Amino acid sequence: MKKTIALVLALLMAAGIATDLFAGGKQQSEQPLVGYAVMRMVDEYWGNQIKGMQAANAANGNKFRLEIADSNNDGQICLENALSLLSRGAKVLMVSSPDPRIGPAIMERANALKVPVVTSDVYIEGSYFLTHDEVKAGEIVGDFAGQYFLDHFSGQKAKVAILTHAAVAAQVDQRINGFKAAFSKKVPDAEYLPVQDAEGLREKGANLMADIITANPDVNIVFSINDDIALGAASAIEARGLSDKIASFGQGGIGEAAFQALLDPKSPYKATAAFMPFGHGEAAVTELILPLLEGKTPVKTVYSPLETASAANARKFLE
Repeated sequence: MKKTIALVLALLMAAGIATDLFAGGKQQSEQPLVGYAVMRMVDEYWGNQIKGMQAANAANGNKFRLEIADSNNDGQICLENALSLLSRGAKVLMVSSPDPRIGPAIMERANALKVPVVTSDVYIEGSYFLTHDEVKAGEIVGDFAGQYFLDHFSGQKAKVAILTHAAVAAQVDQRINGFKAAFSKKVPDAEYLPVQDAEGLREKGANLMADIITANPDVNIVFSINDDIALGAASAIEARGLSDKIASFGQGGIGEAAFQALLDPKSPYKATAAFMPFGHGEAAVTELILPLLEGKTPVKTVYSPLETASAANARKFLE
């Protein structure tokens, strides 16, 4: 029997589908299927979100069978995964899409089958939406950064670099606006350099930060819209021996590298908005998936928790 289960799992993984066959001793084929076409499993964010979903399902008595289809950051694969999950009888479909343009095709098929769709982080028109308050995410870091500036760079003019990811502008613009509003409350005369696109990448963040330092040697604050960019910027700052002169702030708090950097007193990386993907996954189950399976109509948008992570509390996230 064990060999049979192992063989089935191997075949499912080869097809890009991960599934739990048993829960609490009960074969899950008897349970409703929830399918999740996830953006990219290799990213810690999505992996931890799925762990949160699994934990919440278990805590509620394993009410459904969860199948995960990895889209590997490819819109066409995501569409194929979503349609495949629907064809196999998913009662709720969850999608985190790398390309919102595939949304109408997914919704058309799901609506025809009367299957509710939950989208995570990237909204598809007509779906239930699991997200974070992007403005608040920017605000809590902007408030921290403003106080950090007052405490450590008193007497200086605040010159702020902002590194973004233009491909997901709808989200990141809200984070930037929130950051600037909160930072400016603490530091009203701050100067903001033109926003630059780091494409969400650590290496690009490092290269752009190096150029910014060359062109603006008096820059002292950098805000990045994800941890990878922020860590890249921090590496460029460290490489030039400027860790005590420039502070880096980010968004995400989703991986060990970010929290380790926050705990390093020599690192210029000082704070991030912890999006807590495990809690994000729990919220998906308790606030949306379970009510939908029970025939209830939940609220259309669910906001999951946010918290500022810094040296003061980063260790708890690692633990």
